[in-house]
Amino acid sequence: MHEVLTVIPARYASSRFPGKALADLGGRPLIVRVAEMAARMRNAGRVIIATDDRRIRDAVLAAGHACELTGEHATGSDRVGEVAARHASEFVLNLQGDEPLLDPAAADRVIDAVRRDPRADIATCAHPLADRRQWQDPNVVKVLVDRDGFALYFSRAPVPGVFPGSAVRAEQLALRHVGIYAYRASALTRFLELEHGALERAERLEQLRALEHGLRIKVVPIDTAPLGVDTPADLEEVRRCWREIHDE
Repeated sequence: MHEVLTVIPARYASSRFPGKALADLGGRPLIVRVAEMAARMRNAGRVIIATDDRRIRDAVLAAGHACELTGEHATGSDRVGEVAARHASEFVLNLQGDEPLLDPAAADRVIDAVRRDPRADIATCAHPLADRRQWQDPNVVKVLVDRDGFALYFSRAPVPGVFPGSAVRAEQLALRHVGIYAYRASALTRFLELEHGALERAERLEQLRALEHGLRIKVVPIDTAPLGVDTPADLEEVRRCWREIHDE
């Protein structure tokens, strides 16, 4: 049994950027760069790319990384679950396949959080909002946490609401969620069997399914998170950052 299994879901038919997993970044496909980042983690355990596309599989295998084909899935979590069901492990880390600039140490901290806190079913991470504009942006997912660092709620809305005249700056109370998840393997199995809840459907945030059904999510604070690749414009910015980091 592996203590930790890291699964990176990747699909070709991205709605905003088809084929982005195979887009070039410094001479290698984007998804391969993410696998290389995961390999630098101290807690990654076994790392597997999970995809339903043979072109992605072939590129990953050619670069010397593990890859498994899956069926069609609505979410990355479902794809991760299919692969995790094939491998005995105590913890499962779900990394995004479009964040090659993520600090491996941040992912390590997420794994550590669920390993070390027996109260945590799931762990994720978040960082301070940059400004009020991000707080108001529905594309920026906000999370509110309790005093022990567990998630109270995730929302696309500018939460928390503040009573008129209050001196509290709401954007300083919310954190920006970063979509990395570490699960106890048993919690991942349970999560994927749960009925989708009303809050999840309203916000279109699957992590709310966990909260609605009583699973506890530990939120690890990090300083910031790098840009992910959602669009071709994002890719150009990531390429610029890559060149700066690697002096190309």
